[in-house]
Amino acid sequence: MPARRLLIVFGGRSSEHEISLRSATEILKAIDHQRFTPILLGIRRDGSWWTGPAEGSLEAVLEHGEAVSDLRKLAPDLVFPVLHGPYGEDGTFQGLLEVLGLPYVGSGVLASALCMDKALLKHVLGSQSPTIPVVPWLEVDAHGLGTAAQRQEIVDAIVEGVGFPCFVKPANQGSSVGISRVDEEAGLWRALTLASRYDAKLVVEKGIDAREIELAVLGNGDAHTLVSAPGEIGLPAGEWYDYENKYLKDAATLQIPADLPEAAAERLQDLALRAFRVAGCKGLARIDFLVDRQTLQPYLNEINTMPGFTTISMYPKLVERAGVPYAELISQLCELALAHHAARSKLSVTR
Repeated sequence: MPARRLLIVFGGRSSEHEISLRSATEILKAIDHQRFTPILLGIRRDGSWWTGPAEGSLEAVLEHGEAVSDLRKLAPDLVFPVLHGPYGEDGTFQGLLEVLGLPYVGSGVLASALCMDKALLKHVLGSQSPTIPVVPWLEVDAHGLGTAAQRQEIVDAIVEGVGFPCFVKPANQGSSVGISRVDEEAGLWRALTLASRYDAKLVVEKGIDAREIELAVLGNGDAHTLVSAPGEIGLPAGEWYDYENKYLKDAATLQIPADLPEAAAERLQDLALRAFRVAGCKGLARIDFLVDRQTLQPYLNEINTMPGFTTISMYPKLVERAGVPYAELISQLCELALAHHAARSKLSVTR
């Protein structure tokens, strides 16, 4: 069988543009050229599309590549959208690929949009029976920050319903962009203002003394789906896993597997698989938990449908520890995409 043409899409309009380039660079290095021929589609911050030779740097494609007006002219057999954050991981690009009838790696439109929206995801998780636990939280409409009276009403609701410390986040972002830890009421306005730069819907979550535990899921939600052992993000005392600690300072340590009792680890694996299925995810996801240091009570924090694939990213490290090396992971994700597309193609969409 000839190698399939694999379109790697990278860059994007979101604040995670640079992270996408890092992820895509590592994926490009690991592709099995016997099975896949890489072709490139780079998206600049202004939303324009560019292509270029796969042998060069991705930055060169974005700066000096050939403009693309029609994705179909690149003639891909399948697509790996290595796009993090809005305009790529949130169902928008997935919708385009659905319209074009192209198989692609990762979750579909609904699951991608749901998992990107932290508020909607919490509503869905809370509707399950039994519920999938999340920390106490409030949803805030940034449009309601216009007057002093409105701001005070929101602050009062946060003080009463969530307390301190708390974390203020834009509902639709990733990689800890726009997130602030707030330890007292005086810091709320600044945190809300920062988060509102990225989204009109905000999430305020109770801060707990917790361990950052993450699990990788690989599969399409069936009985063959792999759920990794839990891994732990370790940080110096007083630090939290913000953008700088993730990507700039390299201050975090990764412990795989996390030092947890067997029962606690198994519960996390069960919750991760349940959440993956409830959200309708496909292919891959990194499921992030906060685990109370004293009680080991787990709280689901986020589901990332296109987690980072950089050299320091937790997802590929977790999967590798579970027995799937990086290069094989890329191939398996492509095969999962093709299998899901083939299964969906058998369903009738007309009467």
